[in-house]
Amino acid sequence: MPSDRFDNEEMFQWIRDQANMGARRAGSAADRQNEDYIEAHLRDFGLEKVRREAIPITHWAAETHSVEIDAGSGFEQVDSFPIPYSAFTPPEGREARLVFADPATLWHRADWNGAIVVTEISFPDLDVKLLRKFSLGQYDPDGSLDLVKHPATWVRLGWHLYHLAAKRGAVGFIGIVKDQPGGSCHMYAPYGFREKDILDKPIPGFWVGRDEASWLRKAAESGDGKARLRLAGIREPGTMHNIVGEIPGSSDETIVLTCHHDSPFASPVEDASGVAVVLALARHFAQQRGLKRRLVVVLTAGHFYGSLGTRTFIESHRDDVVKHTALEITIEHIALEAVEDDQQRLVPTGLAEAAGVFVPMNRTVTGLLLDAAKTNELSRMVLLPAEGPLGDYPPTDGGDWYAAGVPVVNYITNPVYLLTDDDAFEFVAKDRLSKVAGTFADFIESIDGVPRDAIGAVDSQLYKYGMKLLKHVSRAKTTAFGIKPVY
Repeated sequence: MPSDRFDNEEMFQWIRDQANMGARRAGSAADRQNEDYIEAHLRDFGLEKVRREAIPITHWAAETHSVEIDAGSGFEQVDSFPIPYSAFTPPEGREARLVFADPATLWHRADWNGAIVVTEISFPDLDVKLLRKFSLGQYDPDGSLDLVKHPATWVRLGWHLYHLAAKRGAVGFIGIVKDQPGGSCHMYAPYGFREKDILDKPIPGFWVGRDEASWLRKAAESGDGKARLRLAGIREPGTMHNIVGEIPGSSDETIVLTCHHDSPFASPVEDASGVAVVLALARHFAQQRGLKRRLVVVLTAGHFYGSLGTRTFIESHRDDVVKHTALEITIEHIALEAVEDDQQRLVPTGLAEAAGVFVPMNRTVTGLLLDAAKTNELSRMVLLPAEGPLGDYPPTDGGDWYAAGVPVVNYITNPVYLLTDDDAFEFVAKDRLSKVAGTFADFIESIDGVPRDAIGAVDSQLYKYGMKLLKHVSRAKTTAFGIKPVY
């Protein structure tokens, strides 16, 4: 049975506090307020060496934006959302003819010079039943994981057409997010997770929703449609901060516990919920003081700025933290599953969103984690290799730790509303907060006694190389052998 060490109501209040600050985007006033909030909690909990580590950025924020379409009877404004970090228009806006870029086409021969390119953005399926075939274990007592199949809304098929449009002289871009459950086009993406330079967006870009798909596509295909885009805002030097605290152990070896503190919108799930669990664990271990290894707690900045907070921390602390780290743990998104009702609105199913936990390829770690999950009744959880069908490293804010050669255990869920303004308090898996916290408290206590070499060990080289092969097959299929790269 789960223990009563963690209080769901208290953690949910921490989530409310953060979400009520608004969109906590990198360099914003709300993000600074959240940094103050987190730092104060770590100090109150008794962590040592609590500090803010500054990271300079270019602060980008849209202040006014609009998309107007003329399909033959005059301009009409449509619901839209600016693509983060894309270029601003002149003050008067930018008006141009529309052209349609079919995402299924490999070679685009139309003249895009001086035009606004319209395309459709889709998402691949997140097929948990298929992923389970390659898993390292699962805890699914009611057998419901096989029923999970919804769009993987963090992967945008067709995004390559934005950069192709810019290269071919287009003056604007409109992406129709036709597969977004709930229909929202208010999607804060892409945000640099796998982009070389998130600021490399040389033309203004917008998302529009599925309700506009049919007629907007026709207007672009006809050759007679026009659009008027307006996007103005802030692009100036700014600063964001990683918030760090430590709990010393009896050795130099380290466990790193992280979650990002920024968010795309008010976002109770993404990621006020993860922060709340990490805060609860930080207080628990600060009070217990029983770990042999040092625990470094890092609430990272800028997940929605190319995961720059995580990458900067790794680079800045290679000698004093990274080289001593036996395991990095990331916890993100304590979420309820959501589906569309008969009016195409998102509603919670009452079930927790399926959780993927990216882990080392050995039975020692997976066994301890599954034991902790069963003790704390943390069901609907599948253990996946850190490198495999979903990429070179976990699609989490902790993935860069794996790329840096550190073993990771990264817990994440990906509900369909995660990157949109549909994320709301009703989607927080409130009763699951203490289960996640309890699971990781037990796991950290048990892994603390496992030798460092054993944590990162690979039980089966055949499995390891099978996952590497599967990674390349999946990438080739998704990107049409690199011709249509995705984000």
